[in-house]
Amino acid sequence: MERLLALISPFASLPIFLALNAIICLISIYWVFANVKYEKNPKYHKTIQAIGLVVSLFVIAILWIKQWNIGDLLAFYVLFASIIFIASLFLNNKLVRKESRGWFLSIVLVFLIRGYFYEPWQIPSGSMKPNMEIGDFVLVNRYKYGLEVPFTGRTKIFSAPPEIGEVVVFYPPHKPNVPFVKRVIAKGGDEVSYVNKRFFINGEEILKNFLSDGELGEKIFYEELNGKRYVVRNLDRPARNKTWRVPEGMFFVVGDNRDNSSDSRSWGFISEDDIWGRADFIWLSWESGEFPSISRAGEIK
Repeated sequence: MERLLALISPFASLPIFLALNAIICLISIYWVFANVKYEKNPKYHKTIQAIGLVVSLFVIAILWIKQWNIGDLLAFYVLFASIIFIASLFLNNKLVRKESRGWFLSIVLVFLIRGYFYEPWQIPSGSMKPNMEIGDFVLVNRYKYGLEVPFTGRTKIFSAPPEIGEVVVFYPPHKPNVPFVKRVIAKGGDEVSYVNKRFFINGEEILKNFLSDGELGEKIFYEELNGKRYVVRNLDRPARNKTWRVPEGMFFVVGDNRDNSSDSRSWGFISEDDIWGRADFIWLSWESGEFPSISRAGEIK
């Protein structure tokens, strides 16, 4: 898979992406025209379908490589499918009407579920160990912090701020196209201090109790914050003590794998507009070289 993406990467540009989507639209329009004119598919229609499938896979690969907003693409195809469906109502062809209705309803359903309810996402790093492991598939709540408006650069309506202690998926300021997952521990106006691997918010220590020793010499602790109880991991590494003042409208986020996490301690704060959604559930785990498992499935603490 990585080799395939590496081969496609040189072609992952906006002009090529737009051209590929134009090809998909033209193939769809051709399908309607062919069924209306010939009343049955020409012999070469299967070849054109195969081309459309390959082009679609290239589009998905470019989206994956560039980490562009798939919601905008789905919104475009909702509009395109609705035009095809409306046009089919004026055509005297039952097959075109039936198939175009199926396209429209399927795309709308995917668009609504993915954009405004839950979206599956795979954990890419170990920064949230032991609560989330590399290869965990999580469901990201897309409506908790507002509804994203297509074609606006992820602008949201009915927006709401995250609560302290929640695990959020967001786009950090230093990598605006790469989603990160961390825990919110402070909001605008708070003073955050990190001293001897312990966090203090406005002078009050986040409760931290020893749980166990890990396999590789790490220590596992329970933390309690804003009524939430979760597990954190510390490695045998020196800590950098520091204090931050969180600006108004911003949030301080950290990984549960405290000594192996790139977070607000190194690159700063995030705003409400940066947040993509809340990580609610692990529904599948699939480590490299292993079989998929549901042994870790459950609510994210």
